[in-house]
Amino acid sequence: THQQRFRQTSLAHTTIGFNHPFGTEKSQRNIKMTNEVPMKNEEGYIDVSFAQDGGVLKKIIKEAPDGASGPPPNGNEVEAHYTGTLVSDGSKFDSSRDRGKPFKFTIGQGMVIKGWDEGFASMKVGEHAMLKVRYDYAYGDSGSPPKIPAKADLYFDVELLGFKEKPKERWQMTTEERLAQANKLKDEGTELFKKQLFAEATAKYEDAASYSVDEG
Repeated sequence: THQQRFRQTSLAHTTIGFNHPFGTEKSQRNIKMTNEVPMKNEEGYIDVSFAQDGGVLKKIIKEAPDGASGPPPNGNEVEAHYTGTLVSDGSKFDSSRDRGKPFKFTIGQGMVIKGWDEGFASMKVGEHAMLKVRYDYAYGDSGSPPKIPAKADLYFDVELLGFKEKPKERWQMTTEERLAQANKLKDEGTELFKKQLFAEATAKYEDAASYSVDEG
């Protein structure tokens, strides 16, 4: 599957990770939001943890543009860039920027560390920020060897590039939704065919056919 291939190629799934024990605990979004202005600490960070216990601190490097979308709702697919470093010595352990490919995850579903689920829930599209994540909001007592030691506090230099409602899987769609998706893909295939992009057009048509077949 796509996720399996991505696990093999990206350290993000071992450090941010679907399979990491601290990536499976679902963050709870039951904290009442207020209009109070958060207080900054001496380093310019504000506490964005849901529990307001200092577990996730954020310092904005670049504000989001006026009218920017966000924060991303629970269950949306988030696209972001990040660079992770150790608070202790500044050594880098992972970076989507180095790979040249943004990282995508579903927010609020325990697919990533708790510090990410809660940190990105405070951001808007276009915002560039530094997250300081305490070890119990990251990889806990054991860390994630060999690059992340036990009880390691982490910095993440993050940019929220976008978010969107996660598309339904085929099995989640109604008959009408599947037919609409099939027609959409057929139309996209036709446009590609007109541009003589025959391989891409064929792939679209095949994808469209998979939505129109009754799986009984």
